[in-house]
Amino acid sequence: MDINSNLASDLILKVKPKLILLGASLFLFPYPVREIAKAAHEIGAHIGFDGSHVLGLIAGGEFRDPLREGASMLFGSTHKSFFGPQGGIILADKEHDEFIKKSIFPAFVDNAHWNRIAALALALAEMKEFGRKYATQVVKNAQTLARTPAEYGLPVACSSLGFTRSHQVYLDYGSFGNGGRIAKTPEKADIITNRGVRLGTCEMTRKGMKQKEMLKIAEFIKRVIMDGEQPSKVKPEVTRFAEEFREVGYCFK
Repeated sequence: MDINSNLASDLILKVKPKLILLGASLFLFPYPVREIAKAAHEIGAHIGFDGSHVLGLIAGGEFRDPLREGASMLFGSTHKSFFGPQGGIILADKEHDEFIKKSIFPAFVDNAHWNRIAALALALAEMKEFGRKYATQVVKNAQTLARTPAEYGLPVACSSLGFTRSHQVYLDYGSFGNGGRIAKTPEKADIITNRGVRLGTCEMTRKGMKQKEMLKIAEFIKRVIMDGEQPSKVKPEVTRFAEEFREVGYCFK
């Protein structure tokens, strides 16, 4: 779940690719972009960074900024850890921005969706104002949500690395198929994960939850997965708990 920068750099110098893409759906730790970029630039290669899942953490200063560490392009979703409208965004350094614009328009994109652009502008303004506090709390929540289930005995990945430095927590059940079966149990109690089993703390954080609430959520998960408690009995408690957090935060009132 992490990149060995020395091995990656050696591989780049050996294979000599023209383009290196960094990014993942399961994104627990910041990547060593600066170290990889040094090797890439030695052979004239470009680096593209898929920040779909961690764009909000990059904007909030909790993840390294790829463009300032040697990537030519940063692209990703505007609706995951970055709390904007559904869609995507492409950012580039000054050396490559005009080339990318000309390559994209009109071959791939030729419509302007003004409603989404307006929503994105507001989200960008809110991220500029509140992003650092938001991203810091997201990571704190994720680390608590990882550490507590691990203490219960759940298979939280990457304990030797501190579990996570992003918004994600990964319960490693060996395969997505097996994880999918596990994920169905808390889902019946209205605890939504994905089939990884992957947990995320962005929405909970925006609704005002902090480390104390992560302890409660970890307890709910333990009860339905480890203790064998019927999800139908836990579900009303989950509902009452969630109803205490209805107001969205880290935004303009």
